[in-house]
Amino acid sequence: DHPLLRNRRLRAHDLTSFPWVAPLPGSPLMSDLQMILMSIGMSDLNVRYSGGSLMSVINFLAETDALAVLPFSVVFAQRKENRVTVLPYEIPQPSRSLGILRRVSGPRSPAAERFAGHVTTAFENLKHIIKRHENAVVWGR
Repeated sequence: DHPLLRNRRLRAHDLTSFPWVAPLPGSPLMSDLQMILMSIGMSDLNVRYSGGSLMSVINFLAETDALAVLPFSVVFAQRKENRVTVLPYEIPQPSRSLGILRRVSGPRSPAAERFAGHVTTAFENLKHIIKRHENAVVWGR
């Protein structure tokens, strides 16, 4: 278990006491991490490992006391492996926008319209499923 799980209440300062895994410099995920840091009043982290494949990040986290911000879906997919856990610290989630590009003028294919409707409905359903899991799952306990 990670040493920070012993703390009754985590503070932003507690998170700076451990090394971090950071996304590649200049990547959108690194921008997300920097915005999260600013929003919780932190300016810098001790980055011990940067980038790499998802499995190399998971392996590094499992073998060290390092910390990382990972998408909920990644941690959820790893839950049965019991190699990483979620610390009880609420961080703001960057908003994500998805869109479907379509022609402005000219005929639209009925198949393309049905596909766009399917994608829109599927993502709306997925949003609710993820929210339900986020609210219901108790991690690492």
